[in-house]
Amino acid sequence: FDDLPPPSLPRMQLLLLHVVLALQGGTLQGGTSSHSAMRATAACIAAPPEAAGAAPTAASAARLSAGRYSAYEQLRGPYDRAALQRFFALRPLEFGGRLVEFTRAAIAIRDSWRRESDDTQARGVRLREQLAVLGPVAVKLGQTLSQRPDILDEEICEELKPLQTTNKPFDDAEAMRLLSEELEWRGPIAPGVCAPECAEPDGAPLFASISASPIASASLGQVYKATLHDGSEVAVKVQRPSAMRQVATDFAVLTTVLYGIQSTGWGNGDLVEITDIVAAGVFEEMDYRNEAVNAQRFERSLDFLGYVSVPAAVPSLPPTPRVLVTEW
Repeated sequence: FDDLPPPSLPRMQLLLLHVVLALQGGTLQGGTSSHSAMRATAACIAAPPEAAGAAPTAASAARLSAGRYSAYEQLRGPYDRAALQRFFALRPLEFGGRLVEFTRAAIAIRDSWRRESDDTQARGVRLREQLAVLGPVAVKLGQTLSQRPDILDEEICEELKPLQTTNKPFDDAEAMRLLSEELEWRGPIAPGVCAPECAEPDGAPLFASISASPIASASLGQVYKATLHDGSEVAVKVQRPSAMRQVATDFAVLTTVLYGIQSTGWGNGDLVEITDIVAAGVFEEMDYRNEAVNAQRFERSLDFLGYVSVPAAVPSLPPTPRVLVTEW
């Protein structure tokens, strides 16, 4: 497959979509069930290969992670659906693997909805679990749905609300690596806290102290509490290393699926356009410099009230696309 010229999008994506939908709908020749086929396909093209031998060190794991996600950084910036299509035309297995994951989650949710033994709460739990596994875009969808009892039952909305506050944090060593890289700091992050493969471990620390683990974790990043050398407390927001990859892949899959749905004549014809609007907002959110600017604009817009303030970015540590340091 890799030796062939990449097929055009959305034709290639629609082909993969038809394959997955065929697996979902019945059995394959030889009696293999669709669920078994889904598991086998996912194991082949969705799961990353495991490294053989001894467990990797924190430094090697961070290095591998950085290399795995670096190609997706070219997609950072304003949302461009055409650019996503060109990018994933060269990565059909990446696209297909994610499509399988989405379909597998949809099957699990559908099966829970159909089981008479599952009450409304159980269905909400299953929906929340599957959205959490799928990553940032699905989590944001769940966060929105949790506030829409006009769409889902109130019990299900309640089960989705933990998605607003509870997200599994990523590795602290990886967060320290990103801090060092984004802020171009060669020394320790704080006394006794070094990024993997720190260039100057005996150099001056960036912060006087930093929390050993994040105090909060969200779908796109997590926050540490740190202290500057002047004693000021600050919040250090670090983006998930996989965020750009997941967001780009998910919106490529979603726009393709919705394109296929629209091509059947279902819907009012603007599903892809609506998704484009949502994607544009998420891609803007992926650059923390925008968040810093928007916070300043928000505060200025409410100056007339006289009592509203917004934590400002720390001038000595300007925001970068993946790191934001603000007042506590």
